[in-house]
Amino acid sequence: MPSPSSDAPRCLLNVVIIGWQGFGEKARHIADCLAQAPDVLLRVIYSNAAEADETGPGEWIKVPNSHYFGLKFRRAVADFRGDALVIIQADAGCDEWPQLLQRCRQAFAAHPALGVWAPKIDYTPWTAERVDIRPDPSGAMTHVAHTDGIVTAFAGSVVRRLQALSYDDNNIGWGIDWIAICHCYTQGLQVMRDDRLLVQHPPSRGYDTRLATRQWLDFMGQMTEAEQSMFEILKRYTREKKKGPLAKLKASIRRRLNRR
Repeated sequence: MPSPSSDAPRCLLNVVIIGWQGFGEKARHIADCLAQAPDVLLRVIYSNAAEADETGPGEWIKVPNSHYFGLKFRRAVADFRGDALVIIQADAGCDEWPQLLQRCRQAFAAHPALGVWAPKIDYTPWTAERVDIRPDPSGAMTHVAHTDGIVTAFAGSVVRRLQALSYDDNNIGWGIDWIAICHCYTQGLQVMRDDRLLVQHPPSRGYDTRLATRQWLDFMGQMTEAEQSMFEILKRYTREKKKGPLAKLKASIRRRLNRR
């Protein structure tokens, strides 16, 4: 994708690193990497079992250790300032954090209708086979039906939609990405994955999946009727494909159509 021209509109990225018990040093490492990045408002929303203060580059905001991703995300959107909100989970790894932000900024500059942007994640249930819709003509990105919330950027208009939601009963935070994506596809906005940089993430979860599912189902009740319909469409589209010969044939046909 071509770099934006020097007279491209300035894009102020509000970057929020989400930290928790045992990941304070990782959050600080990411903050150190991004401390000198231009046009960035950097915040770290963190918690730890000792309720101890932590410091580093940017603004560090301590919340109760009982706050999981959902309640930390609520704080992130409540204090949003800028043109786009970039969420980074502290257990994510990337060899080029500043370059990742540069690519994010370029994507928003080159695609005015971009609503949700995410990089490629090395371990994710949202594989290309499940989520890819079509490649972008730029050749650098792919239109997708879902992204992974490990590193995600939301346009300001999408943040405003997310600000209108209640997170009181969604501490774990499942469903935030779904509502953002469904909002985009009902408002003429794009959802894209950028494959030029890889983000590493460990294949583990530190929470109760059954509780997360119950909270998610209640949280999704805040969708508009249009978003609910879009969710049903995307849910069917991203359903894990069977691995039989017919499924492989359909996947091959879809790949050929996407190349046209």
